Amino acid sequence: MSINTSFFIDNMKKTTYLFLLLFTCNINAQSTIVKVLDSITLSPIPFATVYFSNSSGIISDENGDFELIKKELKNEDSLFISSMGYDKVSFSLNQFNDSIVFLSPKPIQLSNVILTNRKLSSKEIIEKVKSGISQNYQTEITEKRIFYRREYKSNIDKFEINKFKSSIKEVNSSLMDSLLINIPKENKNATETLCYYYGNFQENNQKINLIKSRETYKKDEEILNSLNSKLEKALKENLKSSSYFKIRSGLLPFSGDLNFNGLWDIDSTNQEVLKKAKDAELKRKQNFAVFQKRGIASLYSNLFFNKGTKLDFILNSNRYRFSEPELTYLGTQLVYIISCEPKGSKDFKGTLYINSDDFAVVRIDFENVKSLFKFKLLGVSANTYLNEGQMIFSKLNKEKYSLSYFQVSNGRKFGIDRPLKIVEKNKFVKGRNKQNQISFKLDLVVNSIRKIQLQIFESKNIDIKYFDKIEEKNEILPEYLDEFTTNFWEEF
Repeated sequence: MSINTSFFIDNMKKTTYLFLLLFTCNINAQSTIVKVLDSITLSPIPFATVYFSNSSGIISDENGDFELIKKELKNEDSLFISSMGYDKVSFSLNQFNDSIVFLSPKPIQLSNVILTNRKLSSKEIIEKVKSGISQNYQTEITEKRIFYRREYKSNIDKFEINKFKSSIKEVNSSLMDSLLINIPKENKNATETLCYYYGNFQENNQKINLIKSRETYKKDEEILNSLNSKLEKALKENLKSSSYFKIRSGLLPFSGDLNFNGLWDIDSTNQEVLKKAKDAELKRKQNFAVFQKRGIASLYSNLFFNKGTKLDFILNSNRYRFSEPELTYLGTQLVYIISCEPKGSKDFKGTLYINSDDFAVVRIDFENVKSLFKFKLLGVSANTYLNEGQMIFSKLNKEKYSLSYFQVSNGRKFGIDRPLKIVEKNKFVKGRNKQNQISFKLDLVVNSIRKIQLQIFESKNIDIKYFDKIEEKNEILPEYLDEFTTNFWEEF
């Protein structure tokens, strides 16, 4: 019978090693030598990081060994062992009695290595982008199918009413205090619209036809709903439907009109009143469409290649400091990534993603570097502290790039700390013109975040004759829902 000598010696070495390790542990139970091994190759892992939940730590030596002295630790402490290229492991010390710990290797993802015979500087790349704008981007009159979303969230940081006086006895300070206590400190609202949008980038050269729209609203709490009913009832019983209202603030030469709509029922037999209500409803629909159109137009006016845009990283490149270009893949496109920061008084910094073949900007991430608007005077303050977003360009018509996605978030704070007075006046009542008056000192601070998203599903060129014949027929108002539960743009 033959014996494999090398196999026998090998196993004897392993057995002797494990025996000695166990023996060492037994002669000193308070001090344990722990070895960290690769779970696949069984080779020691030198200089592994060993740390405890009490923030102390050590490292294994060149042989993968470290000494665990339990008397210096608490049983409820945890033990963590990690090393670059391996998955981290953790143990509870009161359950840890091992002298060998195995770490499993994990794959290390390396960045793409891209070889090119073109070595361009950021300045050269930006100049190529600038010179290629006219041939790369669609600026003609187009018809687009668009999904437009506006999301609004506000928080009331402060809301106090003092020195309240009212000529309407039911509308008193105790009712107002109850309203203040129960009014929601946070308000959320979102509007989504599907539409056809026509035009180019020239001012007032856009048209819109709405397909459908929906809006969320947050229901009032039961107590607040009851208080609102009391306030509405008091106003309805004491104010006249033929009145008009003025709002004033202290001694400032300011006077604004205030409307109380929906307090009084419409007389179904009065044709004149019915016509006014119908006209008001049509006006609401038209105003909603105009509001949507202006919101979309404002996004298009801020595209990086439009004159007057504040995102003028390309058009006014001399006002920015650019990083060295990096080549990488964005989807299937090989792009240069270049970051830019303002040299002086510019408002935004950005990251540009530029196609390496045609030098078209296919994506821009931007963020303001300072407040865009600050105002504080006579108790009124405003601060536009946030404006950040992203725009993406795609070849929707397979010829030139056009905007396919735009997202922007705006953050504003508004405050008012001033006396206010609401005066009811009525020219149809005999006697004095002034009827009722409510006055108080308002201290209000509101922080709001508005997020806008624009998704373009299709864009095609149209000629000026076709554009001129388009009629804006908008008779749509949002459908009000508790929440959005379906995909609103499935048909697109």
